[in-house]
Amino acid sequence: MKNIKSFPLCIAILICISCASNKKIDDMKGFINETVQLTEEFIIHISESANESEIIYAIESFTKSITLLEEKSSTIKKKYPDIDLLFDEPPPELADDLNRLHIAERKFEEVLRSDKVRELRKDFKVQSAFNDLINELDRVKFFQK
Repeated sequence: MKNIKSFPLCIAILICISCASNKKIDDMKGFINETVQLTEEFIIHISESANESEIIYAIESFTKSITLLEEKSSTIKKKYPDIDLLFDEPPPELADDLNRLHIAERKFEEVLRSDKVRELRKDFKVQSAFNDLINELDRVKFFQK
């Protein structure tokens, strides 16, 4: 009888652990999807920019977004100190999201190496904006406390 009474408690604990784990995955999915969305928007803005001022605006906006993403990742890291484990062995629930992230990263790199961007980088202000972006990307530490 004692085992029967403790069974609901065990189930309740497992549900709580499962919910906490699902919340962690949901938070990571949200972060990854936001990162993908911002990256895709940046790619579109760079691709559609018609002049130096438009490309500078796109670069500066993306640079600010990177800073905000870093802050969000720090909040997630504080909430889930073991979040790094999701990167070491990602659960199947994150596979599609991580794949979208890798695709966005490849597109990002392709756009930065495009002839259009190479040509626009000859402008000092565009070059300066890109340097600021690169410095910010080097500086940020995602999922650090």
